[in-house]
Amino acid sequence: MKLSVIIVSWNVREELTGCLRSLRDNRPRDEFEVIVVDNASTDGTAEAIKKSFADFRLIANSENRGFAAANNQGIKESGGEYVLLLNPDTIVRPKSLDILINFMDEHKGAGVCSPKLLNEDGTTQPSARRFPTFRAALHRHTIFRSIGIFRKQYRRWLMKDFSHDEQTDVDQLMGACLLVRRSVLEEVGLLDEDFFMYYEEVDLCFRIKRAEYRVVFVPEATIVHLGGRSAAQVLVRKRIAAMTSLLKFFRKHYGGFSTGLFACLFKPAVVLKDIKTIAASSIVYVFSAVVSNSRRREKCSKEIKNSIQLLSKYSWLSLFKV
Repeated sequence: MKLSVIIVSWNVREELTGCLRSLRDNRPRDEFEVIVVDNASTDGTAEAIKKSFADFRLIANSENRGFAAANNQGIKESGGEYVLLLNPDTIVRPKSLDILINFMDEHKGAGVCSPKLLNEDGTTQPSARRFPTFRAALHRHTIFRSIGIFRKQYRRWLMKDFSHDEQTDVDQLMGACLLVRRSVLEEVGLLDEDFFMYYEEVDLCFRIKRAEYRVVFVPEATIVHLGGRSAAQVLVRKRIAAMTSLLKFFRKHYGGFSTGLFACLFKPAVVLKDIKTIAASSIVYVFSAVVSNSRRREKCSKEIKNSIQLLSKYSWLSLFKV
């Protein structure tokens, strides 16, 4: 078998069924299989798959095992020469899978490749980055962003100057759609299950590059990525998971001592960011109430609620253990 498509889902039934329909309509020319691993969804996902997609395989977990662990379940049950890790909120476009497979067939030194991701309106969704750095992380997640410190390093991490129209070797690719050579997975290992959500694909790309395989952006293939539908259900947990996984990545690849020193600055700087958000949003909330701007008032209310929730539920002393 040429291709195994692994899709992990959690409470995104409508998006998943759209993804599976697109796979049926735009199937690759070679033999392939689709394995859906559902992480204990409560929206009827498993029933919908059994009813409408009986030709695809379903693994229904009794608990949410996380993105990495669920993908590994599917990989272990699959048999394709290539493994496509595909998010459920994606739409496969015509010939895209064949383009990716052809690229891997013709470039034996490539360990993983990914298509150009498109937003729902057809615009390009940035999906290639350099590996994260301590300074870039401070700008992204903490009070440092408000005062513009380390902006250059942050832009470098996100490859703000990157052209999404040229085939290019990069550090990391977004995990929404990754085509990985099975032999490379057998060499470097599967996804690291210590990453419950986020940075598991960054860690995988890091290990693939360290093994001297190429990580390649292939814009000739395109996939629509609706983006973040599962994570949007748990916004505060999403923030915590992203920062926790980032520190795990730093500890694993940049060393425990360096990451420990970094965390001494990172943790209080995160808290300061949320304190600032509460203060600033409270002022704007009061002003919005005076001028009867209900939309702005509602936005400020959500910002205040999320920041208070983070600060009250997770003290900075225990947050993001390193």
